[in-house]
Amino acid sequence: MWLALNLGDGVLSYYGFYEQFPALAHLEDGLILVVGPLLYFYTLSMIYMDFSFRKYHALHLLPFILVTVIYQTYYHLQPVEDQKLIQTAITQQQLPVVFYVVISLIYLQVGAYLCYSFSEVHRYRAKIKDRFSSIDKINLDWLAFMLWFVLVVFLISVVYTFLPATGLRRVFEESIMVPFCGIFIFTNAVVWKGLKQPEIFSGIEYAGTEERKYSGSPLTDNEKAQILQRLEHIVRAEKPYLQSDLTIDQLAEKINTSSKKLSQTINASFRQNFFDYVNTYRIEEAKRIMKESLDPKLTVLEVMYQSGFNSKSSFNSIFRKETGRTPSEFRRLLPGL
Repeated sequence: MWLALNLGDGVLSYYGFYEQFPALAHLEDGLILVVGPLLYFYTLSMIYMDFSFRKYHALHLLPFILVTVIYQTYYHLQPVEDQKLIQTAITQQQLPVVFYVVISLIYLQVGAYLCYSFSEVHRYRAKIKDRFSSIDKINLDWLAFMLWFVLVVFLISVVYTFLPATGLRRVFEESIMVPFCGIFIFTNAVVWKGLKQPEIFSGIEYAGTEERKYSGSPLTDNEKAQILQRLEHIVRAEKPYLQSDLTIDQLAEKINTSSKKLSQTINASFRQNFFDYVNTYRIEEAKRIMKESLDPKLTVLEVMYQSGFNSKSSFNSIFRKETGRTPSEFRRLLPGL
């Protein structure tokens, strides 16, 4: 809605509409200060299953409220002729230096919220690797895509705001359709990715602030050794890693411990998170299958499923990380093939 209003406002301003009706100008200007907070809270609501908007979150709206009240009051107290002069200056891109200072501060605010949003996605991806052995359907690629595209649109907006100040007004006019085309592609891409998106993951627990990992854990060295012994026995005897959707909660239940203690044990004993720990075994299983198979028609896809993976891209990237080769290259170099 904000993009639609902003683009509509830009078109009306470009064609001099506000020079004739100056009282209708700038009604949506302050909304740009809401874009950052909305994007950030949307990101939080997608990541954390128990996130809810609280009263103190309303503080993020203060810049929008203050700027809107102050500027609207100032502008609409001006005589109509002065308002028309302001609109003419905007249309002709003859703006004072203070305008560019203010807009720079606004862009910094939006950029800061984008950074916060990217940081939350990164934090989320790190945390799910402590709980899940397969993350392709829950790593929120579509959310990261949306943030990256918003960043691109944001940078285009920055360029087009400051371009006239460089004296390149002709370039500005001739390429005015670029941001429109970019937003058109963005909206269609988001719809397409939304249609392809599987059921959204329910999220992780919302902690508000970053907590120190395993802080206050009562796990002793003796208990850790017992968990490790049971873990190794279960892994060797039952091969739970062959279950493609294995979670740390399921594995913790098998060895009669909590998921937090199991995660801490894996991290301390192997210097790995749960995701890397499980997939290390899956890669070893894939290598074993390829080495021992007598079937020359065995495909990489069959090996992938038999070793517990459910995504070809994930299988290829993890296999290459562990062995330095793709599964196809590894199989091709085996003796007798």
